[in-house]
Amino acid sequence: MSIKTRLLFAVITLQLVGFAVVIFRFSHDISDSLQQQGQVQIRTTVLSRLQHFDALASEMERSARALALSGELVHARKLDLNATEKAFSDLLLKTFRSFPQALGGGIWFEPYRYSPAQRLMGPYAYRTSQGVVFSWELNSDTYNYPEQSWYQLAIPPDWPRNVMPEVQIYWTPPYRDEAGTESLMMTVDALMFDQQQTILGMATVDWSMETALSYLNQSVFTPNSQIFLFHPDNPQPLLSHQLAATTQQQLVELFQNQHPDNTQHLDNNQTKNNAIIELTHQPGHHIYSGKTRSGLIFGVVVPDADFAQLVEQQRSDTYTIGIAMALLFIAIMALILEILFKPFEQIQALLTSTVEANRDNPKTRIHPMTYDGNNEFSPIISTFNILAEQIERFTQRLSDSNHELQQSQAQIADLNFRLEEKVAERTEQLQARKEEAINALQELKITQKQLVNMEKYAALGELVAGLAHEVNTPLSVAITAIETLEEQLDAYSQTTPSSQTPSPSQDSSLSQGNIHPLLHSLREQVDASMKNLNLASDMISRFKQVAVDQASDQLREFELGDYLTSIISSLRPNYKYRPITIDLSCPEKIYLSGHPGALSQIMTNLIMNSLIHAFEEGQSGHIQISAQRDKDRITLIYRDDGKGMSESVVNHVFEPFFTTRRDQGGSGMGTHVIHQLVTQTLGGNVTVTSTPELGTRYVITLPDPLSADGKTDSV
Repeated sequence: MSIKTRLLFAVITLQLVGFAVVIFRFSHDISDSLQQQGQVQIRTTVLSRLQHFDALASEMERSARALALSGELVHARKLDLNATEKAFSDLLLKTFRSFPQALGGGIWFEPYRYSPAQRLMGPYAYRTSQGVVFSWELNSDTYNYPEQSWYQLAIPPDWPRNVMPEVQIYWTPPYRDEAGTESLMMTVDALMFDQQQTILGMATVDWSMETALSYLNQSVFTPNSQIFLFHPDNPQPLLSHQLAATTQQQLVELFQNQHPDNTQHLDNNQTKNNAIIELTHQPGHHIYSGKTRSGLIFGVVVPDADFAQLVEQQRSDTYTIGIAMALLFIAIMALILEILFKPFEQIQALLTSTVEANRDNPKTRIHPMTYDGNNEFSPIISTFNILAEQIERFTQRLSDSNHELQQSQAQIADLNFRLEEKVAERTEQLQARKEEAINALQELKITQKQLVNMEKYAALGELVAGLAHEVNTPLSVAITAIETLEEQLDAYSQTTPSSQTPSPSQDSSLSQGNIHPLLHSLREQVDASMKNLNLASDMISRFKQVAVDQASDQLREFELGDYLTSIISSLRPNYKYRPITIDLSCPEKIYLSGHPGALSQIMTNLIMNSLIHAFEEGQSGHIQISAQRDKDRITLIYRDDGKGMSESVVNHVFEPFFTTRRDQGGSGMGTHVIHQLVTQTLGGNVTVTSTPELGTRYVITLPDPLSADGKTDSV
């Protein structure tokens, strides 16, 4: 059997097997496939009808919102009755003349909200055969619109008028227009609010549903399908078909579970018709339904027989087309094989000769083929010859490339060797630089620690200098008083010889004329000496405690207010001759157990910073220091009214070595030491705020370990 015959037989066999498989698979799958396709088409059609319906409803809502906004504007203008009537008349007539889908509408204010002298204010316009008519007929106590169901739907009687509802658009169920056209209609309510967001009332638009129902009635899904439309609050059908009561209730519950927030109340951006619900367990039919934004439930009932009829028709058409295509394919394949295989023998002979010519050649070469025919194989032969030439050139290039590749590999090996040496050299250099960086970092930390200690001892030095200056005055006064006392005693000794016994008259004269003034003067000199010596002793005692605290930094218990007073006193020489005052406010005695030396360093740095940076020489200023206890925390507030700092300076003020006076000898460690002592030594935190020309404020918060021991705040 020739190749052509075998190929034709194989094609026919595959065609028959494939056709049989398709028919078999089709018998099992076409029913579900066509039914699913039909269901998708029905869902799409139902969704398009809902979208069209919702587009009309959205237009009604926009009109109601526009009327509500206009009503709010008219209320805000406070027009008189004539101007009010004209404004509402023009507004309503203009709105509904250009809006034929609406039967009418109005603007309805809450009782006495438009005017305290008038209970109801409800202008209304409605459509007649002669056009749109403006009316006040419903603005009466007889109709009493606040008691109507459409009004209480949006504004329930028990709803607080000063509370804005989450939803501002409401739809009523469908009803007949008993006052006019008898048309089936729905009303959309849009709430109005005043500037304090208190409910003013509402604007309404009455929608005639005749056009929308006519559009839905034209929908055709399958030959025997039936469409339905109803409202959950009114089971009466709005179209020709009516569902069973249980089915209606089931759909209502499904949509309520889908949207539990009640789809009659819609916000400005909410559309709830995108979900199509399918009921498949109904006997003999399927139900496809969706809900509109106005609360209506629309759908279609499709009998299962319509799907079966569609499947059977499609199956019959598929069988006929499949058999015809199979026969046509067999005939075409037989003709094609006959035409194609005719020159095969020539091609086979040429290929055989080409292979024989290349068999004994050690170097691979492909000789061109010579073919005299002019058919479909001529381009193949020509392409083969071109390919042979390209293969020859490619073989030569491949040989050259192989040689170049070998050379490149040798160069790469050499480069890899050099690269390894360079990597080792660079690694050694990096290791050395790493060690240098580590050493530099260690030196920097040591230097920083030394600078902190220098800052501490510099502050201690300033205390020593200030103490020497301050103690000098009371000691000088005491020395002067003692010298005066000594002179008076010498003078008395000279006027009263010790070897001569005074006569009674001389003793009496000395007692009355000299002894009392002398004793009085001696008392004054002794008091002055004692006062100044006590002052000097107190100053030395305070300095001694502060100095010991700064030098040793030991834990001890101290009274905060008294300790702050000692610090301020020790720094007084630094501002004694400048117009700067320092006030301390500590309304209660606060006992602390901690590091008084750290606190002394902090307050010294803060005061010296203000004296150096905040106030120019000769500038008056004021520094306030306050302390208070709040539960288990101690809060210290330090503020000055100096020239302050910019935001960029405040952002870096606690960084080490940051200073604005480096050219004047500033180290940049003062505030950094403050931050380190507060956060690390005392376990608290510190914040700073400053405004240029308005001063600087530090807030230091410290933990109070004594509060956990039950110790009282004051004594």
